[in-house]
Amino acid sequence: MATSTTIDRGAPPEILTRLLRAELSAVETYRGALARLDDRAAGAQLRQICVDHSRSVQVLRGLLLRHGEAAPDSTASHSRAADVSGDHGLAATVHALRDDEARQVEAYRRALSDPALTPQVKAMIRSDLLRRSETHVPTLEALIAAD
Repeated sequence: MATSTTIDRGAPPEILTRLLRAELSAVETYRGALARLDDRAAGAQLRQICVDHSRSVQVLRGLLLRHGEAAPDSTASHSRAADVSGDHGLAATVHALRDDEARQVEAYRRALSDPALTPQVKAMIRSDLLRRSETHVPTLEALIAAD
């Protein structure tokens, strides 16, 4: 008896929906931060990270759709970065964004150990989603150091 190894095998793990919600939250958070900080030197880097999260949203939506699941369009999740304002807005916002990014990296790493995910999905997480997220932390740390 052969078992299927395609991405389409079985019901989608809840972890894909959680990862998608986290990515949607990140897009919303970066858009909020850009509304306040886009005119600063950090704006270009924050904009690129927002684009990266938008790409991750599309990848995760595609995975859920392949499983026949409707993917959420938004999330009620709220990041600390969205709450930061005032005179120290840039530094505090970038610190909060970095902390959120570190949590996202850990969420992807945990997903790699989820037995419900197929090897193909894990490969996509490892080569695309995790790798992209891992680049955000040092970018934000460089912004913090430059401030």
